[in-house]
Amino acid sequence: MKRLKVLAILSVVVIVLVIAGSIVQRVVQSKQYSRVHPKTGEVTEAVYGLGKVKSNRRYEVKLGVISTVRELYVNEGDIVKAGQNLVRIDSNVIFKAPFDGTVTMINNFEGETALPQSVILRMEDLKDRFIELSVEQEGALRIQKDQTARVSFESLRGEVLAGKVKAIFPKGDEFIADIEINNLSASILPGMTADVSIEIGKIKGTLVPLKALRNGTLTVDRDGRIQKVKVEVGLVDGLSAEIKNSDLQPSDEILVPKE
Repeated sequence: MKRLKVLAILSVVVIVLVIAGSIVQRVVQSKQYSRVHPKTGEVTEAVYGLGKVKSNRRYEVKLGVISTVRELYVNEGDIVKAGQNLVRIDSNVIFKAPFDGTVTMINNFEGETALPQSVILRMEDLKDRFIELSVEQEGALRIQKDQTARVSFESLRGEVLAGKVKAIFPKGDEFIADIEINNLSASILPGMTADVSIEIGKIKGTLVPLKALRNGTLTVDRDGRIQKVKVEVGLVDGLSAEIKNSDLQPSDEILVPKE
């Protein structure tokens, strides 16, 4: 009888210790993780890349024969009007601005010899700009004209500009997408770079927080048991990931590491 009482007491102690351990474990986890359930929603499929700002209108003074620059009427950075004199060469030919713009480069100064096909002077319309994006072949196959684009500049943290694809075409060994943006700030100049995402579709599926994924696995609390669940990841939009071919259940609690 005494032996049975001892065994009963030991059983109770073990149960208490297991429960206490489980409570301690959940308290520790609550400090390190937040818990979310899988949800059904839309994830945006996009092509990402680094784009460069360019001018739609650019004019360069080039010569077909060797010549000497006799007179410069402008300096780099000058704002010029259409018809304004830019440069005179030794044949007394004067090149004029074809449109309103800004002188962005002078390569040959007065008295210097300009070689054939070299650029003596360049001017650009800094108000009429677009973004040129070089994309991989797989992305180029799925990009179409008029698709929505999101553009952000590192210097403009938190501001995302809306644009659209105005053209997709090959250029040498590259595939180029030109992105049109309305109301682009005057502070954004040709040559600056921007992060670009082109939305190519939306898919509805099972979503989990992207930061919950570790090497294709999720840490899941299922019926009080913590376990690793291997998943197949589909589309990713920066915050969420689509989960395919998984046995995730709506009641599962996914452990998401806290920052």
